[in-house]
Amino acid sequence: MTNLFYHSLRGGLLLAILCCIHFAAFSQTALKGTVTDPLGNPLEGVTVSNQTQGHVTKTDEQGGFSVQAKVSDVISFSSIGYQSHKLTLENLASVRISLDPSGEDLEEVVVLGYGSIKKSNLTGSVSRLDKRVLETGVRSNPASALAGTIPGLRVQQTSGRPGSVPNIVLRGGTTYGGGGSPLVIVDGLIRSGFSDINQDDIESIDVLKDASATAIYGARASNGVVLITTKRGKDGVSNISLKSKIGVNSLNIPFEFLDAKDYLYWSRKGVQTSGMYQPNQLNQLTSVGPFGTGNKYKDDQGNILDGNKVSNAVWSTMFLDDSNRELLGQGYQTMIDPVTGKELIYKDFDYTDYALRKNALTQDYNLAVQGGNDKSKYYASLGKYYEQGVPIGTNYDRLTFILNGDYKIKPWITSNSGLNFANTKWRDAINGEGNYMTRALGAPPTMRGYNANGDLLVGRDWQDGNPAVNNDRFIRNNQNQKFTMSQAFVIDLYEGLSLRASGNWFINQTNNESFNRDYLASPGNWVRTRNSSASYDKTLNQTYNAVLNYKNTFGEKHNFDAMAGWEFFDSYNTGFSASGSGAPSDDFMDLGLTSTEANRRGIDSYHVRNRITSFFGRLNYDYDGRYLMTLTLRRDGYSNLLNNRWGTFPGVSLGWNLHNEDFFANIMGADQVINTLKLRASYGANGNIGSIGAYTLQGTYGTSKYDGNVGYGMTSLSIPNLRWESLITKEVGLETRLLNRLDLSVAYYHRTTSDKIATLELPASAGFTSISTNNGDMQNQGVEIDLNYQAVRANDFTLSFNWNTAYNKNKILKLPYNGVENNRQNGFQVYNPSTMELEWVGGLQEGQDPNVAYAYEALGIIRTQQDLDNYALQLKDLIGARTLVHPDVFNAMTASEKSLHYPLALGDVMWRDVNKDGIINSYDRVYMGNTVPRWTGGFGLYSTYKDFSLSARFDYALGYVAYDGPRAWFLGMMQGTFNTTTEVLDTYTPENTNAKYPTYYWADQLFKNNTSRESSMFYNKGNYLAFREISLAYRLPRSLANKIKMEDLSVSVTGQNLQYWTANTLFSAESGSIGQGGGGYPLPRTVIFGLQLTF
Repeated sequence: MTNLFYHSLRGGLLLAILCCIHFAAFSQTALKGTVTDPLGNPLEGVTVSNQTQGHVTKTDEQGGFSVQAKVSDVISFSSIGYQSHKLTLENLASVRISLDPSGEDLEEVVVLGYGSIKKSNLTGSVSRLDKRVLETGVRSNPASALAGTIPGLRVQQTSGRPGSVPNIVLRGGTTYGGGGSPLVIVDGLIRSGFSDINQDDIESIDVLKDASATAIYGARASNGVVLITTKRGKDGVSNISLKSKIGVNSLNIPFEFLDAKDYLYWSRKGVQTSGMYQPNQLNQLTSVGPFGTGNKYKDDQGNILDGNKVSNAVWSTMFLDDSNRELLGQGYQTMIDPVTGKELIYKDFDYTDYALRKNALTQDYNLAVQGGNDKSKYYASLGKYYEQGVPIGTNYDRLTFILNGDYKIKPWITSNSGLNFANTKWRDAINGEGNYMTRALGAPPTMRGYNANGDLLVGRDWQDGNPAVNNDRFIRNNQNQKFTMSQAFVIDLYEGLSLRASGNWFINQTNNESFNRDYLASPGNWVRTRNSSASYDKTLNQTYNAVLNYKNTFGEKHNFDAMAGWEFFDSYNTGFSASGSGAPSDDFMDLGLTSTEANRRGIDSYHVRNRITSFFGRLNYDYDGRYLMTLTLRRDGYSNLLNNRWGTFPGVSLGWNLHNEDFFANIMGADQVINTLKLRASYGANGNIGSIGAYTLQGTYGTSKYDGNVGYGMTSLSIPNLRWESLITKEVGLETRLLNRLDLSVAYYHRTTSDKIATLELPASAGFTSISTNNGDMQNQGVEIDLNYQAVRANDFTLSFNWNTAYNKNKILKLPYNGVENNRQNGFQVYNPSTMELEWVGGLQEGQDPNVAYAYEALGIIRTQQDLDNYALQLKDLIGARTLVHPDVFNAMTASEKSLHYPLALGDVMWRDVNKDGIINSYDRVYMGNTVPRWTGGFGLYSTYKDFSLSARFDYALGYVAYDGPRAWFLGMMQGTFNTTTEVLDTYTPENTNAKYPTYYWADQLFKNNTSRESSMFYNKGNYLAFREISLAYRLPRSLANKIKMEDLSVSVTGQNLQYWTANTLFSAESGSIGQGGGGYPLPRTVIFGLQLTF
């Protein structure tokens, strides 16, 4: 019985305990846990919501939380910048939740001048480049990575020359022509542009756009500021990485030139056509030349002539006869002469086979090491970049090294050190990239190519001939070295109070050496002057500053972050150059060996110094993360100015985070459609002194010779009272996140530039041609939109899109009074059909956009006799080389009158007579459009699938026109003997009356000016869409990489500058108007293969 009792008692107690446990489980009212990011860092402020019972709390500084709950309740975790997470409780044991980032992080720190700020508290206009852009492709500098990525920043890439830097303009620029490059600052130190910066060393690029953000840089920030921050070591991170990229470049030749047969046909027909108006021009058909038949294969004694010795053996064009028939076995061809009907013999020569590399290589290698702990951190990198140019003999070679270190000397003092070195060498095309890609490649294709000895022929001359002949005769050694050294100490004076004192030194030095060996300038003409020159230029910039920072919170909600500082900038530029000629041998380029004869040597040196002293401060304030304010002030003293050296530049910006307001809690928040919404407004001032040199305002003197005597005279006027340009920028904007997927920002800005510094042309009677002066006021205004959308967020697959666009319009507000309408400077008159009066356009005028184009409007081609009669019977065209009239009118003239006129003919252009006065003159020009884009922007995508990633970028510009002068030059045969493009196949002939272009004349500018007058025929819409880049990468799973002692291994393939969709026919779709005879170096298409190893 006793045992039974005890067993019963023990069973009862056990049942009671189980019941208590079961009851406790159902009656417990608190769930506890922590929330972290994927790296295990605690997340503060995460909203923890019991959706079943309605209880809500937030995580503390350690990511911890406690919320009333019971088993089966649904708990949600949400925070701005992270993907929401839901959990159905199976028990009430402590939980650990990890939230994945959802995209743009509002707590991201944005770099500002002399400091940084959380993006959620930012009130100015600042954009950051997506770091992933810098991880793809090959670039000699990071400027091209900005194309289409920053709203309002136009990146104009018009040159494919190795090492070239794009033209970058922010918000329409500050010059009347729409120019002005932003200030580039690397790790707090001003650099001379983007050149020679290794993109693999960059941690971030921030662009400061409005005056409230840029005012902290005062006088030098009127065109915006690009802040580049290089990589530094991180606490707890230690690795070595090796990157290798190989790119294959192929040239986008903008013109399709004729082969020799078509060239001969059209050239001889063109001369025949022009010969109807000037019969003496027909002599070219039988003379020595590319299409003439006066060329010889052998002399009268039967000796084969050498085209490097005599000009009549350069070109292959001849009438076929027994003396040259043997050439048919040496690659020569025959054709029927369209003029005489006789048989021509010729050879087809392609300059591109000798002038261009078929596939030029780009190689980019980088080795980096980093590490750090709680006391010290370091980052070091060595980079090698080598790019072959597509033109032979051209290249760009860059070596970079960077070392950044941070060391905590004492608990209250930290050292920040930096070394940055870049050494570059380059060689460009000898005759200039514009000539090389148009004139040289467009040289006549009937050159014989070789002489009987197998030597290459130079052709017409060394500039427009075969560049391979003399390429090694021109020695060009160009080298630049940039060295930056910075040292700063951060001293913690008191809790929240610190002082940062720094010294920065930047040396930029360039050496250029040039020597011309004996070279063949033209057939039989060896140049043996042996010109030699050398120059050295060095700039030393020193910057010293001290910045006091104070940060504190009062009353739990009033957050202050204040900064005050002083800075001294000193720039000293010195240089030396010397030249000579007449060395005894072309084996030596030493200047000491050049001739000592009079006027054979030259020497020069210079020294330039300017200084800036500055005082500045900034106050960031926010109340409980809701109401934001930033006040900025800078005062600069500039040595380049005289009587107005000091300028003061204030800035103020306000912001309101509506989503942090309690009364918006029901419609805004992490679980709402509107997650965040910030309104902001700013007002700020900048100064600018444009291109004013160190001594410009003092007036300059120069030397000149008269009757053998050296004299001194003033070359520019003194301008002691020149004032700062004053730039006032006002801006309003909003930033919002919707559905935790879409980030949108919109901004409107209005900038006024007063006392604009510009060059004013003076009348000849003044004794000086121009003067720099405060020349009026200008306005920029526009809208910017930036959007990022995360379409898919799954564990194995993500997809996001981005798009930005910007609209800008410039207008002149005021010019100095000069007594004429709109205080016009330059310009010309055209007839306005609306007012039926003449009006002044172009030049600089109040109330007008200075960047506009006017030209003659081509109505079409005169295709029939009826067209000719209807158009020309009562008309005179004054824009031809002579006055153009109807043939009947011409035939009725006297001989002396005919010498001043040309008769119009079928195939000529009909021009719009705007004022219908029967005269085509300069008043008949019409508006073509803007020459600067109204709209710029870009879009792209980024996607990942398991271990693969794919990215693509596009950029565009809209709302402008571009004049294709080179194409007009070719179609007008304006040089006289050069090749032309395949558009000539669509010129008017009796057999092709529906042609697009007028009759092909030899030297059109000497006759009808059908193509040589600037007209609508060669104005095209400049709008373009560029397929800038696409990249596919594969990253080896970390588990596999770790097995081979690696942290990371990835491979990639990337395409750059793949395609333009545009009506613009210029060498680069991004070019503005190019004049006749001009040209340029197109961007090459590049395919890149990459490998990255991290240990």
